[in-house]
Amino acid sequence: MHHRPALNLDFLSGGGEMGALMRAHDWTTSPLGQPEGWPQSLRTVVSLMLTSKFPMFVAWGPRLAFLYNDGYRPIFGAKHPHALGLPFREVWSEIWPDIEPLVTKALAGEATFHEDLHLVMERHGYPEDTWYTFSYSPVRDETGGIAGMFCACTETTGEVKLRAALRAEQDRLRELFQQAPGFMAMLSGRDHVFELANDAYLQLVGHRRDIIGKTVRDVLPEVAGQGFFELLDRVYTSGEPFVGRNLRVGLQRRPGSPVEDRFVDLVYQPVTDRDGKVTGIFAEGYDVTERVQAEESVRESEARFRNLADNAPVMVWVTEVDGTCSYLSRTWYEFTGQSPETGLGFGWLDAVHPDDRGWSGEMFRTANARQEPFRLEYRLRRADGTYRWAIDAAAPRIGEDGTFLGYVGSVLDITERKEIEERLRASVAEFQTVTNAAPALVWVGAEDGRILYMNERWHEFTGQTTEEALGYGWASTMHPEDVERVLPYWQRCRETGEIYEGEARYRGRDGEYRWHAFRAMPHIGPEGAIAKWFGVSVDIHERKEWEEHRELLINELNHRVKNTLAIVQSMAAQSLRQLSEESRPKLQAFEDRLFALARAHDVLTRENWEGAELREIIDEVVEPYLRQKTRHLDIEGPRLRLIPRTALAIAMAIHELATNAAKYGALSVPSGCVHITWAVEPGEVPRLVLQWRERDGPRVTAPTRRGFGTRLIERSLAQDIGGDVRLTYAPTGVVCVMNVPLTETGGTAEHHSAY
Repeated sequence: MHHRPALNLDFLSGGGEMGALMRAHDWTTSPLGQPEGWPQSLRTVVSLMLTSKFPMFVAWGPRLAFLYNDGYRPIFGAKHPHALGLPFREVWSEIWPDIEPLVTKALAGEATFHEDLHLVMERHGYPEDTWYTFSYSPVRDETGGIAGMFCACTETTGEVKLRAALRAEQDRLRELFQQAPGFMAMLSGRDHVFELANDAYLQLVGHRRDIIGKTVRDVLPEVAGQGFFELLDRVYTSGEPFVGRNLRVGLQRRPGSPVEDRFVDLVYQPVTDRDGKVTGIFAEGYDVTERVQAEESVRESEARFRNLADNAPVMVWVTEVDGTCSYLSRTWYEFTGQSPETGLGFGWLDAVHPDDRGWSGEMFRTANARQEPFRLEYRLRRADGTYRWAIDAAAPRIGEDGTFLGYVGSVLDITERKEIEERLRASVAEFQTVTNAAPALVWVGAEDGRILYMNERWHEFTGQTTEEALGYGWASTMHPEDVERVLPYWQRCRETGEIYEGEARYRGRDGEYRWHAFRAMPHIGPEGAIAKWFGVSVDIHERKEWEEHRELLINELNHRVKNTLAIVQSMAAQSLRQLSEESRPKLQAFEDRLFALARAHDVLTRENWEGAELREIIDEVVEPYLRQKTRHLDIEGPRLRLIPRTALAIAMAIHELATNAAKYGALSVPSGCVHITWAVEPGEVPRLVLQWRERDGPRVTAPTRRGFGTRLIERSLAQDIGGDVRLTYAPTGVVCVMNVPLTETGGTAEHHSAY
C-alpha cells in the first residue's frame, strides 16, 4: 500500500476556520497547485493574513488565485467557500471593470489606497450597493519580481449609509428650518450675533441678506428704542424665555425706504450648554401683520356695519347658528320701542302681531334649520302701539370654509306699498269692469307683443278661452291673408314705438270673419322704454260692406263717365270731320283735353273720389310727354292731398301748359326742360303755390292774342276753385304761377312731409 507523504503545512496552522479549510481543500484544480509547492514568499503572506483579524486577501500568480482569511468571509457572503483558489477575475466578475485598473497598478508595483469606494456586488445572488476602504499592495517573490497583490480592507457600507442618512436628516432639518412658515434665527453670545437665519426671517427684515456673523444692533439699527434689544439682553441674563403677541416693530425693509410697521408673534428662547449656562437665544415667531390688519379691518368693518345699519332706512338684524338674534339696529328699537334686553334672542317675536307671530316664527325656524334664504310679510307693532305691515328678508351668512354662521336680514315698513297694492287691485277691477262693459274688443299687450289681457267682448266674439287668447294665441283668429300683412307691421310698431292702427278680419265663434278697425297706443315706462300697449278693436264690418258697395258704384260711375267722354269724343270727331286739314289740330287738342280729364278721373276713382295726391295727378297728366326720352321734367314738392274739384282744375291747367310746351316751348326740343315745384303757404287759409317754369327751349315771344288754353287755365282755376294765375312769357321760357286756396272748396293740405 502506498501512503501519501505528510505535507509541510505549518504556515496554515493557527489560521482559524480558513486555515483548516485551506489544509483540507483540493488544490488539484487550482492555478496555485498544492500548498507544499507554494513559494516561501506566498507562504509568508498567507501565514500573516490567516493570523490577522482584519479582513484580507491575497491574489497570487498569473491568474491571481484568490486566498482570504476569516475576517474576509463576511464580505464574500454566499461566494464562500467555493471561491477559494479561483482566479480574482472570476471571484469578483461583477466589480472587475471597476477594480481592474487598481489591480493593474498593484501588479505594476504601485500601491493604492481607497476610502469609501462604491462597488455594486452580488454577494447574495442580487446586486447591492457596498462601500469599502482598502489598499492594494504588490507582493514580490524570491526573485524580486511581483508575483501577486495583497489587500487589507474594511467594509464601510454601514458607516457610509449612516453618514448619508445623517446628512439627509441634516439637510431635511436645514430645509425645514429654511422653509418654515415662521421666522427663525439663532443668536449667539451676549452681543446676539446671528449664526443662522431662515428665509422667513430674511423676508421679514427685508433687504439685509448678509447678516450672518453680525450683531442684531448692527443689522437692525432702526429697531433701537423699540425695546427688542432690551428684551434680548434680559432673556440672555435671566435665562427666562419671552413670549409676545401682536408686537409692533418698525423695520426699514428696503434701502432708503421709510420705516414700515410690521406686527409679530415672538418667542425668545434661551439656549444653554451642558452646565446650564446661557450661550445664545433662539428667536422664532410669525409675521402676523396681515392678520392684525385683517382683525383691524374686521373691527372697522363691524363699526361701519353698525353705523350703516343704525342709520339705514330699514331695520337690520343678525342671528347666530342657533337662530338667536345677536344684533338689532337702532332703527329696530326706535320703530318697535324694544330694548336690547327685550329684543335680542327670540324677543323680537314679541313685536309681531299675535295673529302672525306663530306662523312667522315657525317659518323662520324652518329656514334656519335648512340654512336657506327666506322672505316674510307680517304685521309689526310700532312704538305707538299701531301695527304696520313689514317685509322681513334674510340671506345666510357663510364663512370662508363654507360653514353656516347664521343670518343677516332687514325689515322694511311696506304699509304704504300694501295700500297702493290694494288700490291697484281695486283699479284693476275697475279697469276690467269698464273694458268688459265696452262694446269694443279691448286688450293689453306686453312690450314684446304678448297679449296680457283681453276683455270679455273678445271671448264672447271669438269663443277663445283666456288661456287660448293670451300670449300670441289671439293671432289664430285673424284671417290668413291679414296675418301676413298685419303681424310684420305689429313687429315694426313695437320696435319703433309708432301708433299701431289698421284694419283686419277676425273669426267669430260662428266661423265667419268680420272686419275690425284696431288702434293701439304704446305706454312709456319710467325708464323711457315701452312698457305696455293698450289697444281697442271696433267692429266695422257693415261700414266695410258699405264702402265696398260705394266703390262699386264709383267704379260704375267712372265707367259711365268714361263712356260719356268717349261718346263726346266720337260726336266731336263726327261733327268736325268735314273740317279742313288746317283745322285738324283743333280736333286733336280737344281730344287731348278729354284724355287728360279721363286720366284725372282715374286717379280720383282709385281714391274713391275722396281726394288725390298732387304728385300723382301731375304724373298722370305729363306721362304721355315722358314717353320720349329726350323730354325732361323735374317735379318736386311736399305731399299734398287735394279735393276732387281742385285736383281736376290743376290737372287741366298742367295739361294745357304741357301741350303748349310740347308744341312751342321747352318740350319741343331735346335740350329743353320743365321744372314743376310747389309749396304750401301757411295762414288762416293755407294756399298752394305751384310754379311751372320752362328753360333751355326755343326763345319765347309773347302771343298777340289769348288762346283757348290760356282762357281754360284762368277760368278753371279762378271760377271753379277761387285761385289766381300769373302767366309770364319770359324770353328764356314760359313761367306759370298758380295760387290756390286749400279750403274745403279748394283743397286740403293733409301732409307737409317730404314726398
